[in-house]
Amino acid sequence: MRVVVGSGSSRDFRQIELDRHLQMMSRYVERVQGEGPQSLSFTMILRSARSGPAQALIGMKDDLLRAGVIAKVILAKLEPEEDVRQLFASLSELGPREPAAELIRWARNPRLLDAHEQVTYGEAMCWSGDAMRRDADKRNALTLFDEAAPETVRLGRLAFEALWAASSLVPERRLLGPVTARPSGAYQPAQETQVAVSPLRPSLQGWPLVRH
Repeated sequence: MRVVVGSGSSRDFRQIELDRHLQMMSRYVERVQGEGPQSLSFTMILRSARSGPAQALIGMKDDLLRAGVIAKVILAKLEPEEDVRQLFASLSELGPREPAAELIRWARNPRLLDAHEQVTYGEAMCWSGDAMRRDADKRNALTLFDEAAPETVRLGRLAFEALWAASSLVPERRLLGPVTARPSGAYQPAQETQVAVSPLRPSLQGWPLVRH
């Protein structure tokens, strides 16, 4: 288990956290070469597209593309808009045959925001951060990285699937903007205004929203 404790200003902490996410993603890319299909994907539950893991994905998109990795992301906030569009463009390049509804979703229901930010990389690597509802400048500076935790990854994937099912499709205009060219994997015209929220069942209240 790797434990990172932030210190200094929030800006310093955000840069340190981004550097650590870049390092961890680089190690993941190195390890994933030659492994099975399950290892060639990762999931992210994030407060926004400005969160460290999302920025690391955008920055390392070409390396992930060469490795054949695909990713799925849940966001609690769709701002800043430019970051959301950059993130979606990167996801679309990694999964050009996937529709947007299978790449990114929006945890717009306030009841979902108690989930902690988390990333699962392949079958054994993961990260956990603070609750998505917490203001970015008032967050717990304790973040957890683990590079050998297959059981934690399994639980994290279950948490992601439950939250994914309870999240909404993202309107096309939030992903592409009014004049941006449509990337591969974008919504088809019939889906542009669709915002489908899966109803929350009582059983979902106990889903395994993992704090690694």
